[in-house]
Amino acid sequence: MQAITLGKRQRNNRHNGFSLIEVLFVIFILAASTLALYSLFNMSLKMLWENKARVGATQLANEKLEIARNLPYNSVGTIGGTVAGTIPEDETVARNGIDYNVYTNVVYVDDEFDGTWASQPVDSLSNDYKRVLVRVSWHSNFSGSPVKFYSDVAPKGVETTLGGGTLVLTIFNMNGLPVSDANVHIYSDDVAPIVDMNTFTNAQGQVILPGVKAANEAYEITITKSGYSSSQTYDTTVALPAPDKPHLTIFEGQATSASFSIDQTADMFIYVKDINGLPLGNFTVHVQGQKRIGLDGNDQPVLKFNEDKISNASGVINMSDIEWDNYEITVVAATGYDINEIAPPAPVALMPLDSLGVNLKLEPTAAHSLIVTVKDVEDATVEGASVRVTNSQGYDKTIITGSAGQTFFTPLSNATTTVAVTKSGYEDYSNEIQVSGYSYEPVIMVVP
Repeated sequence: MQAITLGKRQRNNRHNGFSLIEVLFVIFILAASTLALYSLFNMSLKMLWENKARVGATQLANEKLEIARNLPYNSVGTIGGTVAGTIPEDETVARNGIDYNVYTNVVYVDDEFDGTWASQPVDSLSNDYKRVLVRVSWHSNFSGSPVKFYSDVAPKGVETTLGGGTLVLTIFNMNGLPVSDANVHIYSDDVAPIVDMNTFTNAQGQVILPGVKAANEAYEITITKSGYSSSQTYDTTVALPAPDKPHLTIFEGQATSASFSIDQTADMFIYVKDINGLPLGNFTVHVQGQKRIGLDGNDQPVLKFNEDKISNASGVINMSDIEWDNYEITVVAATGYDINEIAPPAPVALMPLDSLGVNLKLEPTAAHSLIVTVKDVEDATVEGASVRVTNSQGYDKTIITGSAGQTFFTPLSNATTTVAVTKSGYEDYSNEIQVSGYSYEPVIMVVP
């Protein structure tokens, strides 16, 4: 009987308490619950802060509109705007510990009731009333959308003739679709007061500004948008006597229309290598697009993108945030190399949002040449090493390595050649080789 009782007690003991796995599982559940509650609490605080910021922004925008409505009609405008007035275009206002950016834009409205700049007949008085836009934004990691309010302000009495014309700007992308919310900067110091203003395109990609003062080739236009290419008008200069888009002229009682094309930028990476696949660092490559901004004095195109680019120590040219275009890639004869292959073939077509890799394979122009790469025992390139190459034909030249640790000697002869490398802090290196064709000499520098 005692044996039976003892056996039951032993079996019951195996069911008392918790196993290690059960304890760990409970701890995991508690930790996950605590983390979820903390995240929910943190999110609630952010939402409360965001609501507080948005309420403050709304109140501030209404205050600015109320101030504008109570100004004399002739003072309703921005400093530097095409509608001149006393209101700052951009200002920072601190409220309740939050810094707000307040952007104000004032334009004339050409109401359809009595005709517009585009109607027949043309409305000779395009300044029917003013529209005041106030946009308030603030820094937030939770939501970045600003608040926008506008109000129309009419003159007391009938509209009067102010003169000037209407400026109509249309912004579109590569496919001809309108680009909304693009920043349009307008500047002119040929009129008084000076115009220096920023405005934004509407959903149709347009900015329409009635009542702009008449002036000849006086209005400089620059179109930008975050993540997009840019477009602009250009000065007439000695280097650019015939720009495709000169600064705009406003004619009295007429509309001046201009269009600009921008689109999202792209990235292009050029991998510069020799015919053996060795990356060529500190190598200069010329890159030019096909888009032009005008003609020079010899009626030759002046290109929008026309630059020399230098590869890094790994032989890579990183071209970020560039405009869509067809790009030509060339190397000058002074480098001692010719292009063996470009993949994809030139001109390289770069589309908006592309991240395109271009393989540029080069071969020496001379029948015999030598490239020397200097590294340390840890395979890091050695900059500032003195590389001297001599041969039995009387060749003697010294070149200092750059960040890529490379030197290129050309033209050479098919002859016995000595390569000597020195660098402070390293043992001297010397080796005798036979140069034939395109030769390669890897050098490992050792610390004494």
